Formats: sequence, structure tokens, C-alpha cells
Amino acid sequence: MLIRLTCIGLIAIAATAQADPLSKADYFEQHIRPVLIKHCYECHAENSEELGGSLLLDSADGWRTGGDSGPAIVPSNAAESLLISALEFESVEMPPSGRLPDEVIDHFRHWIDQGAFDPREGTGTHPASKGIDLDAGRDFWSFQNPQEASPPAVPGSDWAWSDIDRFIESRRLQAELPYPGDADPIVSLRRLTFDLTGLPPSPELIQQFSDDPSPEHWRRIVDRQLASFGFGEHWGRHWLDVARYADSNGADFNATFHDAWRYRQFVVDAMATDKPFDEFVRQQIAGDLMPSASDADRIENLVATGFLMLGSKMLSERDKAKLKMDIVDDQIDTVGRAFLGMTLGCARCHDHKFDPIPTKDYYALAGIFSSTKVLDGESQRYVSTWVKRDLPTQREHRAAVEQHAAAKKELTSQLAATKKQLASLRKAAPRNWGGTVVDDTEAKRTGHWKESLLTQPFYGAGYIHDDNKNKGETSVAFSTNLPAGRYEVRIAYTGSGSRAANVPIEIHTASGIQQATLNQSKPGSIAGLWESIGEYDFAADKPATVIMRNTGTQGYVIADAVQFLKPGEEAQQPADNKKQQQMIAAVSAEIKSLEAAIRDQDKTAPPPLPRAMAVVDEKQVEDACLCIRGEPHNKGPVVPRGFLQVVSSGSSIAIPEDQSGRLQLADWITDPDNPLTARVIVNRVWMHLIGQGLVRTVDNFGQLGDRPSHPELLDTLAIQFVREGWSIKTLVRKIVLSRVYRQSSNYHRVAFQVDPDNRLLWRGHRKRLPAEALRDTMLVAAERLDRVPTVQPMQKFGVLVNNNTASSGAATLAESNRRSMYLQIIRGQLPPMLATFDFADPDILVGRRPATNVPSQALVMLNSDTVIDMSQQIAARIAETSEPLDAQIEAAYLRCLQRYPQSDERELAAEFIGGDPQRLAQFIQILMASTEYRFLD
Repeated sequence: MLIRLTCIGLIAIAATAQADPLSKADYFEQHIRPVLIKHCYECHAENSEELGGSLLLDSADGWRTGGDSGPAIVPSNAAESLLISALEFESVEMPPSGRLPDEVIDHFRHWIDQGAFDPREGTGTHPASKGIDLDAGRDFWSFQNPQEASPPAVPGSDWAWSDIDRFIESRRLQAELPYPGDADPIVSLRRLTFDLTGLPPSPELIQQFSDDPSPEHWRRIVDRQLASFGFGEHWGRHWLDVARYADSNGADFNATFHDAWRYRQFVVDAMATDKPFDEFVRQQIAGDLMPSASDADRIENLVATGFLMLGSKMLSERDKAKLKMDIVDDQIDTVGRAFLGMTLGCARCHDHKFDPIPTKDYYALAGIFSSTKVLDGESQRYVSTWVKRDLPTQREHRAAVEQHAAAKKELTSQLAATKKQLASLRKAAPRNWGGTVVDDTEAKRTGHWKESLLTQPFYGAGYIHDDNKNKGETSVAFSTNLPAGRYEVRIAYTGSGSRAANVPIEIHTASGIQQATLNQSKPGSIAGLWESIGEYDFAADKPATVIMRNTGTQGYVIADAVQFLKPGEEAQQPADNKKQQQMIAAVSAEIKSLEAAIRDQDKTAPPPLPRAMAVVDEKQVEDACLCIRGEPHNKGPVVPRGFLQVVSSGSSIAIPEDQSGRLQLADWITDPDNPLTARVIVNRVWMHLIGQGLVRTVDNFGQLGDRPSHPELLDTLAIQFVREGWSIKTLVRKIVLSRVYRQSSNYHRVAFQVDPDNRLLWRGHRKRLPAEALRDTMLVAAERLDRVPTVQPMQKFGVLVNNNTASSGAATLAESNRRSMYLQIIRGQLPPMLATFDFADPDILVGRRPATNVPSQALVMLNSDTVIDMSQQIAARIAETSEPLDAQIEAAYLRCLQRYPQSDERELAAEFIGGDPQRLAQFIQILMASTEYRFLD
């Protein structure tokens, strides 16, 4: 009894223990906190070096606040908690070291379902996430106003030619670097003409400068180069890299940008005429909102806003709110990096991780661009299209266009009605000829067949013919199921002298394939329509098939119908068939007449009204909501439209409620007190001329960008740039007249050890020629370069560039002799030679092109048909103008490498060429395949 009571007592004690689970506090301490400390605190605690996903898990406030994806835990609802999803590896996979055991995950699930008791206290804020200190941010160098400095004096030195040289020389001497040598005059000349126009110096100019390399002559050459239209083309191309210029949309729907060329020409003209850069900027951001003194000004202002339109867009995106936000993001990112050197796009989902740009600033700008109309309905279901704005034109021109459109609309309406009438007649056409008839409309066609009803008589509503083309590639099969038995086979066709006399026919019978030949050069012997090709046995278990081919034929091959008649069965033409065919023929003739009238009208049509890819303010402008984590459907608070808070310049510029704010944004960017704009463009110009920017990261003046190598020089040039009217040409002239620009690129061992990146400019930077210059130089050397600008390169393209072929004329420009900057830039289909030599990716802003060195480049120069053809043409031109071999060798060097050959080079060339013209072409190709051809020393 005692034993029994004791057992009962023990059972009762155990039951009591099971009914009294751990308290919530004990459960957290035993099952939750240790796991968080071991697996989560490294990346999700206040003292983490870098906070993962902006999420803190070392305090209750941390998981309540959440990270980039929102609160991590929904108390009492584990199924909806992101933390459980992450632990289960359903979304993000946490911890990254590997999935936790199911038992541990069950502990977390139970903890959350019980209310997620958490006694830990904390701010819930990571030190790096406590907000942006704008005052501290303004202390960064690029947000400080530029300060003009006096050029440093270098006692006892006469090396400097200009103030630029004095800044460079001072820093170089501080580092105890040796003085550089000057480049050879001809090397400097080649550098200059390519840098300013993208084209080589002519042999005549080389000779002239060799005879007189004086500073005065150099200045005259500089001024001529600056005044040439080639300067506008070459420097315009630099800006098109920044503007992500292309002639098509790319992405999911590679639609043709028929009018993008207008923006390209605007840029070229702006550079050629030295348009003040501040005006250039304002036009691209808000030209449509600027006053215009004339129609020409209005056209220019509208076209300039193409800058905001050129980005690649996912036009078939069904979520149109997302599409619009992605376009706004592209505009903000492009404007930020192009004009301000700021990576503003990094603040779409959260405060900028490195620069003083809060998310609110991003959405202050987003309100401006979301109030700007880029998309304009759909070109087809779900596929958006973009705004196309009419440009000003003469009243008479507009009236003529409208009159032509009205007349064409009337003819088109008549044509549609007549075609509808023809369709009804064809549908009603009698076909009762007896037996079994298979019409061409029921036959299986292979290859290209054309429908016609030009010649009568014919069966049904018309016939088809091979157009006397593609012989051996075209056939048509007439098949039907017949009761087993013997049948006469007749073929219908319209006979005439232009038809083939030897049309091969295959008859698939019960016993196999039989062959026959049909003479279509004369009408059929039965009713002028049918011709019998014999009697054949057909089985019931497989189709009776007659195949007509055009293999080996001369003349048109006609296919109309095939008739199967039992022996003795007579075929009769329906009584009303002739009348019906006459009616069909009459209506068809009317259709041809209307089509001819439309073609004739189009021949005399006035030019279409000019249009441009240009933005316009939305009818309803409004501030944007902050999109949580950048998601357009996850709306946060409304953010008033505005600019970057860290830049105090222009703080008094207010945005009217009824305007998008683009005009005010343009004014703020070009405010002379804006510390970024002038610095950024001055640095871009310096980079293109010297080979490396004073700030090497030309598109990023933020914390992750490089610091300027010569900050005083950059600031001084920026201030002078604004003071001198924002003139690109004045800045370029100032730089190319410096001695720094004309330094030799020769290596110096001691200097390299001190400054391996050449930041202090102890020598000239060696630069790779842009892809366009490589091609254009060949055309110049062959005397084939067409210097006339190409204005409408895309007019022959259809809606989608992928549907165009060379036969349509769409590809002819790529094979032309125009400057390479006028070639079509089709996203996803760049001209091969340009793509091989690092042409700018048009999908993104490219402030500085890469300069890769890959085997495909050498292979292009050695094996490309274009290069071989150019070599032969250059050789032919040299042979025409230079008789002695030595003169030909000299001409080859001058045309290809823009210098005179050395004596040993002359000997080697003479030995290689001998007197063989083909060897001369091969030698020229060798020169063009050389490193010297592709680089500027």
C-alpha cells in the first residue's frame, strides 16, 4: 500500500511539473537570447561594424522598428513574422552560416506565438542609422564652396607656361619628383587634334608644324581646332556618353527612338557654338519651361529635354506605377551623377549609406520628376509609349500636312470599305465544279507565295503564284481524303506566255509517288482553266496528295486548285461563276486604283510635322510619397518637392504649387554658389584632355569617390569657369596651352616609385583612342570620310528595331562613310567594332569609358573585313599619289600613325613591301594593328 501511494505521489508531482511550464522570462533566457547572441548579434547589434539590412536584434525596440523589409516580428503571429521566414530559409536565408535545427526554429515560433516577451532594452537604433548630420556633412570637401587660390610661386624656376603649370609644379616639387620632358612637337600635335576633334592631323598640318613648332603656331592651331565643327562632334560625343544616348529603347521592348537624333544634334551644336554650360544644363532639365524668343529657340528648348527621355525603360511592365517610379529613379540618378557628381539613386530605399543625402531628399526630387510626363499611353496592350511633342513649324506647312492627312483618311476609308466588299464576294464565290476540289486556300504552302486575281479565269476567289523567284524553295501540297478507287486528277491554273512550261507535279497514290509535268504557258484545255494530268488509284487509309513545286522552272508557277473526278464523272462550270469572277475582278481593280491613289498622294506629301522626344509637366503636379524600401506601392509620408539639403545654395528658391519644380531645380543646379556643378564639369574636361581627372571618380564626388589630387587647382578652375561665362572652349584652350598638357609620357623609374598612379602628373598620361576615332582615322586615311552630319538615321526603321533588315535600308548607315558618332546606337546591337573597343554602354551613364586590353581587339585589327578593305583602299590612294617606294612608306606612316618613319623603319618597310602593291596594303594593316595606332602618347 505504501509503495502504491508513493507511486501515485510521484506521478502527481510529475504531472504538476508538466502543467507548470517555464515562465516567459525563463523561456526567453533559455531558448531565445543564447541563439540571438550566438548567431545574430555579429551583424544585427548596435555595436556591429556594418548593420545587415538595417535590422537590430539586440533589443525589443530593434525588432519592433525593423529593417529594410519592415518589422521582423509580429507578436502572437509567428506565421506572419519575417524572422521565422528567414530562419526557415523561405526568403532571405538567416543565419548565413546555415539553417538552424528545426527544434530551435520551433522555439522561436512558440516564443512569438506567445507574444514575443523580450526584456531587453535599447534604442533600437544603430549608430550608423541615427540619421544624417547635415551640418557635419557640409564639412566634406565637395560641399564646401570653392575657394580661388593664387598660383604658387616657384622661385628660380621658369618651367611653367601658365597658372595651371604652377599649381602642378608646386605639388610635384613638394614630392621631390623630377621635371618631366616635353613631348615631341608632332606627338603633341597628334594628341591635340584627336583630343579636340577626334580626328588625326593631316599630313600637310604635320609638315607645317614640323617646320614651325613655335608657341604662336601652336596657339593658331588650337584656335582653328576649337572653331571647327569637328570639335562639336567630338565633345558632343563625350556628353552623349553621360546622357546615355541611344537610338532605341532596349530592355524588354526594343522600340525605335525615331526622333532621338534631334537631341544628339542639339548637343553637337551646343558644343560647336560654345553654348554656356549653365544654359546647356538648364535646357536639358527644363527647356520646355523656359521662355523662347523665336521658333528656333523653342525647338531647341524642347529638344534639349530629350536628356530626361533617353533612358532604357521596361515598356511592357504591367505595373505602371513601378514603371513610372523606375523612370523617375533613372532621371534622378542621371541628373545627380551628370551634373552634381552625386550617387543620388542610392537613397531610394534608405538614407544614403555614405553621403549626407537622406531618403527624404531623394523623394523631394522624385516629386519633381514624377510631376513630369514621360509616358503617353500604350502603343499596344500593356506596352507603354513615350511623349512625342510637335515642334513649331510654319503655318503653311501645318495646313498642308493636315490637308494631306484628311485626303488620305478619306481614301483609306474607301479602301477599307472596298476590301470588305471583296471579302464578301470571295466568301460567296461558287465552287460547285463536281468531284472533290481542294482550293489553294486549303493547301499547305512552303516558301513564299503571292496571292493574285489578276488573270481570269480562276477557281474560287483567286490563285497564288511563286513570283518567279526562289526557285527550288517553293511548293504547295493539295491533300484530301477520298474513298478508295481510281480518280482523274485535274489542276486549275491561269495560263499565259509568262508561265512556266515544265512545272513538276508529284501525285501520292496508293502504290507510291508518281511524277507528272504541267505546261502552264498556255491555258488549260478544259474551260480554259483545268488540265488533266491522268488517272490514278488512291487508297482510303491515307490522303490523296498532289504537290506542285517550282524546282527547275523558268517563268511563273501558278497554283489554283486540284480536282479529283471519278472516271466518267463530268465537271461543269457553275452558271454564275463567270459573273461572280467578273464582279471580283472589278472590285479588285477598284482596290488597286485606290491603293495607287494613296501611293501617288504619299509621293507628293509634305514633310511630316517635326516632333521630338520631349517631356512636359503633368496636368496635376504634386509632391511624392516616400516609398518605404523604394516600393512604389508601400507609401510613407508625403515629402515636399525640393533639393539636396546639404547644399545650401539656392535655399531661397521656392517651387510654385502649380509647377513641377524642374525649372527651379535647373536654377538650383546652375546657381554659381552651388559647390558641385562647376567642379564636376571642369573635372570632366580635365579628364578628357589630361587622361585622368583631378578627381579620378568623375561621376562620384561623395565619400566613396576619390579626393582631388590638386584641390586648389580644381577650385580655381571652377571659379574661373563660372566667371568666364561657363565656356567649355575657354577652359579647353586654357588647358591645352599649358605645359602640363604637352608633357612627354615617358617612364621615369624614380618618379614611378614615388607616385605610381601619376596623380602628381610627373609625366603625360597615355590614352587609348576612343572606338570612333579608330574607325574614323581609317576613313580619313582612305580619303573616304563623309563629313556631312547625318540627321535622320532612324527614319527607315519600324516600331521595333529587331524587325528591320538590310533590305529595308535600315542598316545602310552602318556601312556608310559618315563619322562614327552618327552611326545608329541600337541598345543590345552596338556596331561590332565600336563595341570591341569599349564604346560607352548606352544603358547607363558613362563618365569615363573603360580601356580594356583583350584578344578580340587584336583579332579585329588583323581579321576584320572592314580593316582589310580600308587597308587596301589606303594603299590604292597612296599608290596614286606617291610613286617612289620610300614616298609610299612615308605616306603610310603619315596617314596611319601621323608621324614620319625613322630610318630603320623605312628599311624594314622597304624590305617587306618590295614592289608588291598587295604587300603595301598588308603593311598598312600592320601599322593599324599596332599599339601606336590605338594610343596617344
